[in-house]
Amino acid sequence: MMLSNKRWLVIASAVMVVVLLASACGTPAPPPPPAETPEPGVTPEPTTPPPPPPPTEREIKNPDSIIMATIGEPQSLDPSFEYDTASYIVIMNVYETLVWWERDRFDQYVPVLAESMPEISEDGTTWNFKIREGIKFHEGGEMTPEDIAYSFWRTMIQDRAGGPSWVVLEPFTGYYAIDDIAEEMGDEAACEFVKSSVTFDNDAMTVTFHLPVAFAPMMDIVASGWGVAMDKSWVEELGGWDGDCANWRDWNDPEDVESELYNVMNGTGPYKLDHWTPGEELVVVRNDDYWLTEPLWEGGPSGPAVVERGVWKFVDEWGTRFAMFEAGDADMYYVPRQYVSQADELVKEWWEASDTSDPSKMTVLNEGGTARVFVDLGTVGTADVFFNQMVQTEGGNDYIGSGELDGQGIPPDLFSDIHMRRAFNHCFDIQTYIEEAYLGEALQRGGPIITPMVGHSEDLVGYYEYDLAKCEEELKLAWDGAVWENGFFFVITYNAGNDQRRTAAEIIEAGIEEVCGNCSIGVLDVPWPTYLNLMVGGRLPMFIIGWHEDYHHPHNWVFPYMHSAGTFSSWQYFPQELYDKYDAGIAECLAVPLEEAQECYEGLQGMTQEDAIDIFMVQPTARHYEQDWVQGYYYNAAYPSAAWFYRFSKGYE
Repeated sequence: MMLSNKRWLVIASAVMVVVLLASACGTPAPPPPPAETPEPGVTPEPTTPPPPPPPTEREIKNPDSIIMATIGEPQSLDPSFEYDTASYIVIMNVYETLVWWERDRFDQYVPVLAESMPEISEDGTTWNFKIREGIKFHEGGEMTPEDIAYSFWRTMIQDRAGGPSWVVLEPFTGYYAIDDIAEEMGDEAACEFVKSSVTFDNDAMTVTFHLPVAFAPMMDIVASGWGVAMDKSWVEELGGWDGDCANWRDWNDPEDVESELYNVMNGTGPYKLDHWTPGEELVVVRNDDYWLTEPLWEGGPSGPAVVERGVWKFVDEWGTRFAMFEAGDADMYYVPRQYVSQADELVKEWWEASDTSDPSKMTVLNEGGTARVFVDLGTVGTADVFFNQMVQTEGGNDYIGSGELDGQGIPPDLFSDIHMRRAFNHCFDIQTYIEEAYLGEALQRGGPIITPMVGHSEDLVGYYEYDLAKCEEELKLAWDGAVWENGFFFVITYNAGNDQRRTAAEIIEAGIEEVCGNCSIGVLDVPWPTYLNLMVGGRLPMFIIGWHEDYHHPHNWVFPYMHSAGTFSSWQYFPQELYDKYDAGIAECLAVPLEEAQECYEGLQGMTQEDAIDIFMVQPTARHYEQDWVQGYYYNAAYPSAAWFYRFSKGYE
């Protein structure tokens, strides 16, 4: 048995006392044998010191909980509403989908609520799922195929502004918005059309998709959070939509807090909602009656979760998060890239994706460390800056100051002038941003489409070089010289705790103010849900946000960045002629087989740069930090895999 250093000291002291006592009052000990003397000219063999004892395992804090210290809390716990990571990571622990990604594979799937993978017609338009029997929701209701069909319908008819419904509506109906269907068919017929795209048979235990055309990324959509099973009867009891096509408008486009599922949950998954204390924490507890008895993949988890509680602590301030992790009060934590040198001081084990594909093979850097880090994790996410070409001002808007181009504010349409957008691109020091915000662990972007993907072009990376002289030149051209003559003031916001977005805002501020002496930019942090609502409402003159793909296809990049119904582009209020140009180009590219679509999508990328619609910043790599007592982590780029608590345990192997 290994002994701690402290115990060794105690024992050594006791031995010395015994020896001293024996010398003082007993028979003298015999002299030690003489040391062997080597023969002249012979070098003695060196004596190998004994190896030091291995470090003692620490006491594991909160052994029944996985605690994640992070920034930002959910906007909503409604699966049909959520379109942000903070909401999704909670939902994926409580609700389940027909299929799910196989461990760390983002291109392989396993059946979950489905008994087996779907039967798909030769033309790809009919998908038939056999549903497992005997699965119960947390509140006791038995899951039926109708519940699954209803869940898809509900997401499509809810279709809230800035939400995820388009991702589901497009493959199921061929439309991007429920209002577009209603305008063409009428409200009730639109609802019936939506319901006809997903049918069910409770007796046969089947759910069937009826797609207008084959949709290549469909399996990703089925695996994502908008296909989770909700208990129809339970939603009705809470005042939600009952599936009647005569009244669906009453539940269309709600505000976040208006949803009946805003802060309650009832899924089939391994965890149940315990409580959500806004601004402090959200806790899920183990579902002891969890239905899964066999692993979904070899070596995967099954049965009730090993860890009893999953906890998200909402801690925006870095120093506090670091202190929690250092003390062992958090098992995982969000580390902005600027602070990795501090975080790395605690690291014992290091794993780099480029070195090996086996996460169990760690490099020990520091035997005295307490943490483990996974680095160089490839992502399908980005960070960019977006210009709003017509800021919404109803009820007043403090983010644009006076609302005039008078040195004390900006007009709502300041960024409708392309020279303003070009100026801000030239004034943004991208290399400083990559080094300061990501320590070089990010790739510069060349447009909406990530690398490696069809449509990406290295020729477009660096389209706008950092050049203060060109920035000044463009500012002098903007608004026929009025910008340069009068100056301006507005506020850039970011979500509290996101230091990478703060850094981007400060670099923009510094560049513009260096060039234009009478131009001023304020930088302000706001809570994450507030930030989302401001963006969706079109209240911000500029916003900084990231995109994580819904499915792996260039369409899921050009659509949210360019289309008139796109998630970001619809918040930017492009002129109609720009939307018309982009919408036509997107439709053209989608019709081209993917293997032949490079030129088409590259053309769309070029349009976004020519029109300077955004500042395309970075596609970062990811890191994951955890205590060395956490077991079970693996990385899957398809979803925020660090937050799927079901596969974790705590202990020393």
